[in-house]
Amino acid sequence: MENEDYVGCVVPYGLRDKWKLQRLPDFKGIPLVLKKFGNEIDFCHYDSDKSYTGRAWASPILWKALRQGGYFISDDINDNIAFKDFCQAVNRVPIIIKHQDKYVGIIVK
Repeated sequence: MENEDYVGCVVPYGLRDKWKLQRLPDFKGIPLVLKKFGNEIDFCHYDSDKSYTGRAWASPILWKALRQGGYFISDDINDNIAFKDFCQAVNRVPIIIKHQDKYVGIIVK
């Protein structure tokens, strides 16, 4: 998708040896990665399947693994109402950030 130069750009150089890009479909990749972290994460930035169905499948799985006080961020929430529906399901009021006609949603567990 012509974004290879940006993948992992926020990972500090001192941590890159601990970082690995997982190139699998969400259905396989998310459970695999969560298992590697013992199904406990502190931070999640979901920037994958943008369809309603994809988000509706992934968000609860990621939320369950997210520790209390952890951050869940979802890109391009203006594509559909999946993030809105998820926030209602987990009883959270999101922070919404607009950047160049796109919206990012953030909730804290």
